[in-house]
Amino acid sequence: MKYCHNCEWAVHETDGYTAQERKEQALEHHIETGHTVDSSDSAIRPQVPTVCEEILLEELLEPTTF
Repeated sequence: MKYCHNCEWAVHETDGYTAQERKEQALEHHIETGHTVDSSDSAIRPQVPTVCEEILLEELLEPTTF
């Protein structure tokens, strides 16, 4: 499957398109939107783990000691 990192766009092998057609659709989506398109061997869209923004910012801004 091909999927977009920036929006919900995706094209699956089960959509009836050839591998070449899926590549062309991914390229067209990138050209039209500037979004990053990726490929996955899975049948479902990979999920990015959710992270609490406050915790992430706290860890990024926290001074480190070496």
